[in-house]
Amino acid sequence: MSDTDHTDTTAQSGSRDRTWSRRRLLGTAGAALTMSVGLAGCLGSGGSDPFETDEPQGEPVDGEGVTWDDLGDLEGELTVYSGRTRDQIDPLFTKLEEFYPDFSIARDYDSNEAQLNSLVEEGESTPADLFYTQSSGALAALKSEGLARTLPTDVQDAVPENKRDPDGQWTGASGRVRAVQFNSDTWSRSELPTDIFAYATDERFAGEISTRPNSGTFRSFIVAMLELEGEERTREWIRGLLEDQDVTLYSSGTQQAEAVANGEVSVGLGNQYYAARVIESQPEISLDVTFTRNDPGSLFNVSGVAVLSGAQKPNLAAEFVRHVLAVEGQQFFVDTNGEYPVVDGVAYDGPLPSLEALEPPTFDLNELGDLEPAIDLLREEGMTV
Repeated sequence: MSDTDHTDTTAQSGSRDRTWSRRRLLGTAGAALTMSVGLAGCLGSGGSDPFETDEPQGEPVDGEGVTWDDLGDLEGELTVYSGRTRDQIDPLFTKLEEFYPDFSIARDYDSNEAQLNSLVEEGESTPADLFYTQSSGALAALKSEGLARTLPTDVQDAVPENKRDPDGQWTGASGRVRAVQFNSDTWSRSELPTDIFAYATDERFAGEISTRPNSGTFRSFIVAMLELEGEERTREWIRGLLEDQDVTLYSSGTQQAEAVANGEVSVGLGNQYYAARVIESQPEISLDVTFTRNDPGSLFNVSGVAVLSGAQKPNLAAEFVRHVLAVEGQQFFVDTNGEYPVVDGVAYDGPLPSLEALEPPTFDLNELGDLEPAIDLLREEGMTV
């Protein structure tokens, strides 16, 4: 399985993809905070920050798309706690290490929940410099705990405000959109509704529709529906899918997209990048996507990054973020993950409609910091896998 969304069954079952056994050591010792201080030097971030300030070490990033050659050279070691899976982000880390031989990244992979718990537990004594996640909600939660550092002005300004924290404490790195995946042998785009609520009531979709309720981004979509449409309408939508449409539930976004392409179900409500990856690898496959308009069904969310308040190398971390927002970093997300760039000066050249063709709702991504209302509602209605 190659799922970007780390809130999946693999993460929840405790099968963790990690470089270190740091938290197991902490739990065994039973003295978490004290141990984390002692372990910090062993787990990366050794040495001092190579830069004196968080100001640009070369050119600043901007909305026009600078390149790595324009930026300052990276050197030293950064420690990154990642809520993204290794297969989706490690190639970028490796690409940076190959570009800068004097630079390395100590990686720690785990679910968002585990990473946030560790960061809260470790506080200012964390060995991590950066938190990298596929969910703006996790970044909002980090911010609410007072664990994120304000990013430099040029980093903030490089990304439109609706794709970053308006207070500058985290920024989007790549974008994903809730989409309607469909089998192109069964449907044409013009036949499909542009209203997310129609998918729960239109009789044409009975037995034909699927979704993936265990993902963090699906739960974020439900939170957005609660905020924009209210609890009663959201509950009716879930009940309509379950009781009237006999919705098929998947636990893997890739599996869902492949099922739509193979005709097992003909419609899938999911993130656009799963379909983009399948289409990229099999251009002739019977899979396409469309989007609802100005409702939660086309919610734009981001993966993103924050420099931690306890970072030992915040200036190096800031320069790293500039590299993520530069042309090479943004193009990586398009080519490898099927995601959208967040910097306006970098064009999307993937197999799906461009961002300009979409009509997502206006929504403050910091509102996604608390997923519990969505989890409770889905559990109450029985939409779980």
